Amino acid sequence: MRAIVMGAGPIGGIIGGRLARDGHDVTFVDVDREHVAAIREKGLQVDVPDGPFNVKANVVFPDEIEGAFDTAFIAVRCNYTRDTLATALPHLSGDGLVVSMQNGINVPVLEEAVGADRSVGMGIRMGSRRTAPGRVHTATRGHLYIGHSHGRTTPRLEDLHAMLDAVMSTEITDNIIGVLWSKLTYTCFGYYGSLANTSMVESCASPDDRRLLVDFFGEVVAVGTAAGARFIPLREYNPPDLHPDQPVEARLAVVNGYAESWRADDLKGPLRQLLNGTRLEVEFTLGHVVRESARLGLSTPLCDNLLAMLLDLEAGKRQLGLHNYAELAACRV
Repeated sequence: MRAIVMGAGPIGGIIGGRLARDGHDVTFVDVDREHVAAIREKGLQVDVPDGPFNVKANVVFPDEIEGAFDTAFIAVRCNYTRDTLATALPHLSGDGLVVSMQNGINVPVLEEAVGADRSVGMGIRMGSRRTAPGRVHTATRGHLYIGHSHGRTTPRLEDLHAMLDAVMSTEITDNIIGVLWSKLTYTCFGYYGSLANTSMVESCASPDDRRLLVDFFGEVVAVGTAAGARFIPLREYNPPDLHPDQPVEARLAVVNGYAESWRADDLKGPLRQLLNGTRLEVEFTLGHVVRESARLGLSTPLCDNLLAMLLDLEAGKRQLGLHNYAELAACRV
């Protein structure tokens, strides 16, 4: 099976690197010249807990793609999904799969292009990062969920499972949208924790702070529930336990239990991106929640205002600081 990995960053690099080491014909595509140059010169260095390795990977720029591929893995930020599909699809075989390895709910975008049977969502539980040009890292072995939005298992999905499961724990799910919504609650939590240049240990320390977070989680979970998502438990919490229909005391207990794992040196990913000038994908993650809320006629003032604040932070129209949480709290109905 020939595979093209659109984006050789942390997720694409680690999973694609494992596939390349296992003998699959993998081509990486990236736009970062320094990253591409490093991979071409020294190979792709993949640092994983079961043993670091280096693969002499084929890596090209988008305008250098040649040949046809059986599977296209989309491993770019959600902002670039449509442009990346436009680049990859001319090189995909007639029945080739397109697999979203991204945050957010991107399967519908894939389905517009190739149909439901050729579109696969992937839920990934694996923290990862690029530590240097040509080098990606994760401290966890990770686990993958894959599936079609219609929930049926197709022969091509079984083939994909066999390929992935040989290099990384993978399971087929008939509930990929529920998996992705569950992960989306965690992604949105990362954005919530990025209004001040500090960790959640400081920004969510008081009882009032915790109640605000409970209410925020409640909005996200309520929208997902109304949209028909069948949530799955996460390691950190079980999303339905944070639904507004649950007693406040029970929801606070969930957040307080989760808070025991927070670290003072843990800055959320979106905060790090704001600090280094990287474009956020908030309009396609938290923004998806806001758009679904409007479509369903729900009230989500915390999500709505958090999105606006983050866009202002990105544009340099707002400063990071704990004052942002006080302003957010004032938006509650």
